[in-house]
Amino acid sequence: MDTDREKAAFWARSLLERLDWVILDTETTGISPHDEIVQIAVLAPDGEALLDTMIRPTRSIPNEATGIHGITDADVADAPPFPVIFPRLKEIIAGKTVIIYNAPFDVRLIRQTLAIHNLPPPGIEGERVECAMLQYSAWYGELWPDGGYKWQRLRGGDHTALGDCRATLAVIRKMAG
Repeated sequence: MDTDREKAAFWARSLLERLDWVILDTETTGISPHDEIVQIAVLAPDGEALLDTMIRPTRSIPNEATGIHGITDADVADAPPFPVIFPRLKEIIAGKTVIIYNAPFDVRLIRQTLAIHNLPPPGIEGERVECAMLQYSAWYGELWPDGGYKWQRLRGGDHTALGDCRATLAVIRKMAG
């Protein structure tokens, strides 16, 4: 591979040739160390929604977060709490590579939500997680003045967990070209 763009395209093509991965996205109560998940979705490589659910958090959703994703306390009032969703999430991602757009953020919020509920990690760590945003940023090729690639916003995302999963799949397909 001669360029980072070619490496990112190869990464995307390699993914599309396999079935041992899923795309995951979350929406949250915010970005602080005390925030938690209010919506989670997991998408199969063929675009099938494997999980798409609201989650009732342990705290109110601040107006700032609602302003981004549109999810209100009323939307999650009858939703299951995270411990009810957790077994299904573990089952879906077992043995899979988890692709996330901005993986460090979603992994951190998953860990925070697990900690709030005293639950063990589901295996969303290390080499089992790959960041589509970093790959797309390399493929896109926009550099900061001092080097390194500028992070690129998720094109086509709608700030719902499932919509952002679908947008991530579209970005992967675009990179594979």
